[in-house]
This record gives sequence, C-alpha cells and structure tokens, in this order.
Amino acid sequence: MSRFKSVKCVLFDMDGLILDTENLYTLGTQTILQEYGKEYSWEFKAKLMGKRTDEVARMIIEHYQLPLKPEQWIQRSTEVYQQLFPNVKSLPGVSKLVHHLAKHNIPIAIATSSSTSAFEMKTRNHSGLFSLFDLIIKGDNPEVRRAKPSPDIFLLAASKLNIAPEDCLVVEDAPLGVQAGLDGGMQVLMVPDYKLDPEHAKLASHSVQHLHQFDPKDFGLPSFGYKPVTHIIFDMDGLLLNTMNMYSEASARILGKHGKQSDWNFKMKVIGRKYLEVATMAVEHYELPYTPEEYLRLHQEETFSMFPTCELLPGAEKLIRHLHARNIPIAVATSSTRDVMEMKTKSKHSEIFSLFSHIVTGCDPEVIRGKPSPDIFEVCRTRFKDAPYASQCLVFEDAPNGVEAGIAAGMQVVMIPHHKVTKEHLLPATQLLPSLLDFQPQDFNLPSF
Repeated sequence: MSRFKSVKCVLFDMDGLILDTENLYTLGTQTILQEYGKEYSWEFKAKLMGKRTDEVARMIIEHYQLPLKPEQWIQRSTEVYQQLFPNVKSLPGVSKLVHHLAKHNIPIAIATSSSTSAFEMKTRNHSGLFSLFDLIIKGDNPEVRRAKPSPDIFLLAASKLNIAPEDCLVVEDAPLGVQAGLDGGMQVLMVPDYKLDPEHAKLASHSVQHLHQFDPKDFGLPSFGYKPVTHIIFDMDGLLLNTMNMYSEASARILGKHGKQSDWNFKMKVIGRKYLEVATMAVEHYELPYTPEEYLRLHQEETFSMFPTCELLPGAEKLIRHLHARNIPIAVATSSTRDVMEMKTKSKHSEIFSLFSHIVTGCDPEVIRGKPSPDIFEVCRTRFKDAPYASQCLVFEDAPNGVEAGIAAGMQVVMIPHHKVTKEHLLPATQLLPSLLDFQPQDFNLPSF
C-alpha cells in the first residue's frame, strides 16, 4: 500500500534539484553585487528561487537599488555564469532515480524556469542524463504564460504527456515550485536546500534531504528492486582510472594526420573491446592507410608515455578501501593487456590495486572473446576463492560494451558513463550514477560507508 496517492508520471524542476546550480547562482550573483558594494542574503535569494530570469533581474535591481536595467543585469550575469555553469554537477540520487523511471517506462519531464540559452549552458556536460527525459519545457516557452508559483509550466508538461494533473508527482527544491505544483492539483516531493527554513517543506506532500532517500513505492511507482550481492568486479579504464581522455587524444592525433575527426558513435561501439579488435575496426571505419597492427603500434606510441601519469577517478579509492576493509571480495576485469595494466598502475597506484583479490586482463588465455561478450566477467567470477553465483556479483562499468557484457554474464551492473552516452546505451544498466562518489552500498545490501 502506497503512503500517498499513486502517480503515473514525474515532473522535475532542474535548478537546485537535478543540477547543483544554486550555489553557482549565489556565487555569480555575489560576484556582481560586490562590484556595487552589496551583500547577497540567503533570505532574499529564497524569494527568487524558481522565478524566470527577467523577473529575477528586476527584483535584484529593485531590492539592491542598482543603477542597471534588467537587460544589463542579464547580460552581465550571463557573462559570469558562462564561466561557472559548464562545470556544474548533478545532485545526489538524481541519475539513479531518473534512469530507474525511464527504464520502467514512467513518463518523465523537466519543467524549468531557465531560459533556453541558460538551459543549454548548464546541461552541456549532462547530455546523456537529459536524453532520458521524454519532455523538456523551459521558462521562455511561449505556452508558459506565467512563471512559478503559477502552475502553468507543470500543467503544460502534464498536458503534453497526456497525463491528468492529479496523476503527476512534481519534484521540487524551491518553495515557489512547490506552490506551483500544489496549485496545479499535483502531489509534490520537496528536496529543499539545507539552508531553507524547515517550515517550507511542510507545504509539500512529502520531503527528503536528497533523492537517495526517496522510495518510489511511496507514490505507487516501481521499486528500485536491486538484488543483494556479495562480490564486486570493477572495470578499470574510465571507471577506476582516468585514461579515456588519453585514448581519445591519441586517436585524434592519428586521425588528424589524415584530415579525419573522431566519431563519437564509433567510440561507443569499441570501448571495452580487445586492442587489436579496436584497431581493426578503426582502420576499416575511418578508411586509414594502415594495417590494424600498424595502427595499434602508432596508437600505443602515443598512449604509453601518458599512462604512468593517469589518476584515480573520484570516489574510486574510497569505495575500494571501504569494501576491502569490510572483507567484501573485489576484483578487476579489464580489456587492457597485463603489461599495459601494469604501466597504468605501477608507478602511482600499485598499493590500491594490491587490495584486489585478482585482476583479469584482456590477454588472459581463458578470455576468448572481448566485451561485449561476457567471457572476462565469467572468468573473473570463477577466480574468486568461493566462486559465487553470477547473480551474487555486481559489476561497475563505464562503457556500453562493458554493461552488455556484465548483463550477459547474469550480473547486475552499475554504470558510470561519459556524459555524452545517451538513452539507448544507458537503459540496459541496473543502476546509473554520475560518479563512484554517488554509490550507496546499501542499495545492494553491502555495508554502508
């Protein structure tokens, strides 16, 4: 039995809810105000959250008595935000929830007060996440006549999804957005900024501190349903080690000599495959004047000098040490050959990699086929001392081929993809996260941090 009325779709705000832009808005606004000797207060900021850009500009100018016109404020603030927004991060639990709803065919939409230009600026490095949404409505849409707290934008989203308002759940962080959802006849889940007065959250149907705390079943939505695991298998490149840019740089240099540019869709097809297989496919796809062996040699000449400098990706060391300290068996299954794996790990990361039970590489004689075939994960599983069932193993991957391999091996897969990876490649994963920092071990009945 759901705690609340069951819903059929979910409508998400964006700023401060999907993306951690509110701190950047605060920083950017204060940067401009200090030019006029003014101090941006949280109490005033709370009144602006959820309003359209033009209205925010007018209110700031009036409140602080600035010698500017609204369009001048917008121009100046845009200049500041262009420096800040490309680096904005998604907020905890967002990718997991959005992916889960999309995977279960629950209609989902973005209803944001941001203008089209601001939206594009903020989402530039989140194209994959936003590809999961069925609909995106922005604040400058001519069909949105009134901004929040009027319910226009949520009612328009519901209408376009052909869902009755009472069957919609709005997810918001701002009091104005909460009011807009309620006035539209919808239930509202609030994820308030910790600085907001707790009284604001009392208006919402339900509130949580972050989306990891949200249980979809409360509103009659499909359960996450992750199954308990006992053993963990990690991919390496692009998941534990930040090497993918090195591979891309090497490819770009070789292709540039022949007047060609990298093809992102092709890259998605080859990530995780064995080296010679990738070289063969690259020579054919780009029509290069090399044999696969020649291309591979050129590529390795470019990358081998860079590999010893590679760094661990965010959250990798914390998670590895946490699992090891709690006696959770962990291993690595990488398409890299043994010598290349050591090249990447020996100089800076030998100690952390010594914590793994074992490491299976792409040159292993038992790994007949590379990813997306499941061979490497199946071999890795059998080399754990207690040889668990496949269903007891959780794979961490960044590449679509690796996800496909893990699923084919009968394992659950947590995917941490490049931000350009889109919906068709994201949906097969068991869980989607922006980085290892966002992983909640308890989701899979593992010891929590």
